[in-house]
Amino acid sequence: MSESEKVQRVIDTLLGARRCPVVLEAGCGSLSHVRFPGDAHIVGIDISQDQLERNRGLNERIHGDIQSYQFPERRFDAIVCWDVLEHLKRPEAALERFATAIREGGIIILCAPNPLSAKGIFTRWTPYRFHLWFYRNIRGWKEAGMHGNPPFPTYLRLSITPGAIRGFARRNGLEILHESVFGYGDSRDVIGRKSRPVDMVMKIINGTIRGLSLGRIKPESSQCYFVIRKNIPSGNQ
Repeated sequence: MSESEKVQRVIDTLLGARRCPVVLEAGCGSLSHVRFPGDAHIVGIDISQDQLERNRGLNERIHGDIQSYQFPERRFDAIVCWDVLEHLKRPEAALERFATAIREGGIIILCAPNPLSAKGIFTRWTPYRFHLWFYRNIRGWKEAGMHGNPPFPTYLRLSITPGAIRGFARRNGLEILHESVFGYGDSRDVIGRKSRPVDMVMKIINGTIRGLSLGRIKPESSQCYFVIRKNIPSGNQ
């Protein structure tokens, strides 16, 4: 079972009994990465009007920025932010808004690259024009960066490291129900396919990062998944 399938199972378990859950797809883009009950009311917010219009799974569309948009308090049963936080200059601002907008008993689903992985460090410190070149010439995606296709400008702030996400949960009285920080740290992570030369280079890079950090950083762990719940106060249960 893949990591995304594990997250989906947690979502199914937590929301399966809810009638007409209200879901926020934060930075929704043109499609969703998770499934919700058929009676769910899906609200999408994105800075791109074009992406909003292309997303046919939405019941309600908001053209706005999740870093600054004022969501109603305690409106949503679930908030999904999937491969979006890494593209924000102030991801911590978006997270704080999620904590206010989620209802008691609701869940926040986060998926983002790990800024402290070898892939994350390299992405963070290379310019966007290099990312475009890499996707088009190394990964072979000639449409990369055109017509609304990724890669998008990436910041990978340290406020979305696994430790920072745990700190966000603690500060806001949230409970982490599922956490997965994983990755291959090899050519599959970097170019999307197996390559012995790339594997050899990545082995050297991973070993160097691990040594310089005295083992505190696991450079292979390139991706993070979190499912976080806002618990119901004991007196209201």
